[in-house]
Parts: sequence; structure tokens; C-alpha cells
Amino acid sequence: MLRSLSFLVALAGVTIPALADPYATIISETAAARHGLARPWIGQLQVDRSSARLRYLVLYEGVLYAQSDRAMVHAIDAETGATLWYRQVGRPDHPSLTPGAGGDLLAVVNGSRLYVLNRFNGDLLLEKKLSGAPGAGPALSTRRAYVPMLNGMLVAYRIEPVTDPLKELGRIPPNLLGEENAEAQEERQTDIRLNTEYTRPLATQSYGRATVQPIVTIDTNVEEFVTWPTERGFLYTASVDPRDPDGLKPRYRLETRGPIVSQATYLPPDPRITGAVGTLLTASHDGYVYALNEKTGDTVWRYSCGEAIVERPALVLPRIFVTTQLGGMYSLDAKTGRQQWWAPHVRQFVAASDTRVYVFDMANQLLVLDIESGARLDSLWTGGLPVRLNNDQTDRIYLASETGLIQCLHELEHPEPMHHNQVAPEKPAQREAVQETLPAQQPAAGEAPGQPAAPAADPFSAPAQGAPAADPFSAPAQGAPAADPFGAPAEAAPAEGAPAADPFAAPPAQGGQAAEDPFANN
Repeated sequence: MLRSLSFLVALAGVTIPALADPYATIISETAAARHGLARPWIGQLQVDRSSARLRYLVLYEGVLYAQSDRAMVHAIDAETGATLWYRQVGRPDHPSLTPGAGGDLLAVVNGSRLYVLNRFNGDLLLEKKLSGAPGAGPALSTRRAYVPMLNGMLVAYRIEPVTDPLKELGRIPPNLLGEENAEAQEERQTDIRLNTEYTRPLATQSYGRATVQPIVTIDTNVEEFVTWPTERGFLYTASVDPRDPDGLKPRYRLETRGPIVSQATYLPPDPRITGAVGTLLTASHDGYVYALNEKTGDTVWRYSCGEAIVERPALVLPRIFVTTQLGGMYSLDAKTGRQQWWAPHVRQFVAASDTRVYVFDMANQLLVLDIESGARLDSLWTGGLPVRLNNDQTDRIYLASETGLIQCLHELEHPEPMHHNQVAPEKPAQREAVQETLPAQQPAAGEAPGQPAAPAADPFSAPAQGAPAADPFSAPAQGAPAADPFGAPAEAAPAEGAPAADPFAAPPAQGGQAAEDPFANN
């Protein structure tokens, strides 16, 4: 039996030990290729298979953070599968909740303590005892870690980094480029420090148990917005004004008729529209998907799916994908909430490209759907991989077993990751930029007769009465500068009796001579 298993793994092209995870299905490169997919990497985490189980996968800025129920955290390059670092965070006999990533930091709640790490190398920067029993993992802004509590409180702990020591000492010049800049940034990332001066945590109360990880939407020097749901069916939004560091103030709440058991999804404002605001998308057990104005809490639209919703809505602009508890997925327009299509028997969204959507059905098969119509295109059996990332950031599919075997899949046509929900500001048209930089045409001193300075005229218009049009493609006279075909036309008429060079110009008013053939040999 062991020989057979080793032989099968060898055929799959796996570079890890064959018995690293005997309970998981290894998707071979050949099997993936038959379905139009590539498997760029596969890896085994440092997990004690006898007692530990992988619980969470979090993707942030190209790094996959994996956490087990024995307090082990791994940081993995999401494109190559290389392990960047791993360490135990907290006590293995205490429960660990979903980690939160933001900026240069990674935050983990283990038991009743908050741990803040340098997300680039895993160094522990801060450890705090929480003021209550946590209900879910933290969310990070550039200045605070927001931790929801079982009693409904949301507590914000200050985690602001100290002034960058390299910049403060002048060791990073402001205008570094290329390799020098990369080296300086790498040095900075390894030397991150937090302000350890004690500051009183901020708190605000919500109604119901807060058991879902919050999200930070607005994070600027002017304000911070944080949103979290409760099991009583409320979605709360609070804000912190950095100019008033003692206040975490609620702004609004949405009341639904069922528990909210999944994170909200954030649709950021379009940077090309002045004054645009973002949209919050949340789903409830009452079967509705709600879209809210992030500033005021006003309902932009809502859509009824008719069944309880327990998964976070996945945003892949211009669509959102919503799966129901009893099986089925809706594709809705993110701006209006209009239904585009519905696919039956879908249980979980995992990824999407520009043409396909990848989901799991009720029988744990990976289905491939057409993104425009929802039609089923293909299916792939991936049994034994229950840990799946709901990835609406890129087109990569990340699947893992509970014993730490992680596999990555993507379409063969996309060797580079396709990033979703990123709207770049419009650039000015290149033609306009060229027109703005063209200098005005000026005649040279001592210009030959027939080429005096004159205001610009349309080179395709008819010549003045009595003057034939100049051929813009004819060779210049010996010793005369070449004429600009788009420059000013000559005002003076040629010698009396000269034929017109342009066959499409009006005939001369006097002389009665026929126009010269411009294609004849001179």
C-alpha cells in the first residue's frame, strides 16, 4: 500500500514527502491540465497531524497566512509556495481566532491575549491582555487593532508604529530607485517597532454577541471607519477621529430580521469620481443582501435570495457572488443589485478569473461556471481538502487539508495573478499630451520666397483665388529647407503661368492652363 501511494505521488510530480498528508487528495499537474488549470505549487505546513488541525487561511498583499488550532502561524508566498516564516503565537492549549493583517502588521488573538507581529518576518512586537472574552479575530488599521467581544463590545487597542528609525536617522534618502530602494525597504521591514507607551483602549457597545471579525473600510489621517455584525442581526459602523483619540463613536446601524454570521464586504469608492463614497455589502439569515452607503448607512439597494445566507458576499467587480445555505449562488450587479444569473447546488465561492467562476457544490466538487451566464463548464473532484479560501482578491484557488497540505491552482492562460476590485485613476489621453507639448512652427530667418511667416491655415482647404495649392509631398528646391506639410501655406503666388500642383485644388482663375499631373516624372 505504501509503495502504491509513493508511486502515485511521484507521478503527480510532488516534491514534498509522499506521506506528508495521507488523508488529502493531491491534484496532479496532469489532472489539473485536463481542466485548463495549472498547479504551480504544493506544500506541507509544520503541523502535528496527531493533534493539530489547520483552521484559517488569510490572503494579504501576496502573502498567505495559515493558522492552526495549536497556535502555529505560517507565512507563505502566495505565488511560489515558499515559506517566509512560521512561529507559535500564544499557547497551544488556548483557542486561536482568525488572524488579521494590515499595513506592516499581523494580529492574532490567542485565548484572552492580543499578539501583534511584524508580518514580514514574524517578530513579536506587542502582547496585550484583553479586557474581556474575545468573540472573533481582530481587524487592523494603521493605528489600531479592533477586537470584538462576546458581550457585544468592540475594543480598539492602539498599535501605532514609532517613527521609522531609518528615515529618522537619514539612512533612507527620499529619492532612492531600483535595487537601492528595494534594499532600503527590506531593511526597514525588518526593523519595525511599535509605540509601547500605555494608552487607554477605546470601546463602544453593540447589541448582541459579536462573533464575526470586523473590517476596516476608511483608514486615513482624517478618520477611521470600522464595521462589525452581531448575532442579533445588527450591522454596526463606528468611527475614530484621529484628532480626538479618546472617542470611538457609533455612526449608524442596520437592523435585519436574522443573525449576521459572516463578514461584510467593502466596495471602495471610484477614485475617478470626485466625492464618491464606498459601499458596504452584508448578508443575513433573513435571506437579504444589503448595500449601504458607508458614510450615512442609507440603503442603496437590497436583494432577497429567499434563503439564509451564511457566507461572505464575494466581490469581483462589477459583480458580487452570494451563496445560500441550502445551495445556490446568485450573481448580482454590485452597483444596482440586479440579478444577472443563478446557479443551483453551489455551496461556496473560492475564486474567479475574467471568464470563469470557481465554486464548490454540495458534494464537495470543484465546479467551473461561466462568469457571464452561470452555465456549468466543468467539474473536478478535490475530496479531502476542506479548508478553502474565499478569494475575491485574485484569480488563484487555494485549497488545503486539515493536516496542512496546501495546493494552489490557476488557469493556464494566466501565469501572472489577476487582481480584482482595483480601479486605477484615468490617465490623460496620449494625443492630448502630445498636442500640448508641440512647439509653434516659426519660419527661419532668410526663408526662401513663397515661405514667409503666416498664420496657420488648414492644409486641406482650397487655395486663395488666383493661387494654386502647394504640393505638401513635393521635394524642396535646392538649398531651401523642407516644408512642413502641416505648417502654414504660402501666401505669395508662384510665377505667372505656373501650373497647380494639387490635382484636387480649384482650377486657376486665369491662364486656362490644365493642372499638372502630380504623379508624372519631373
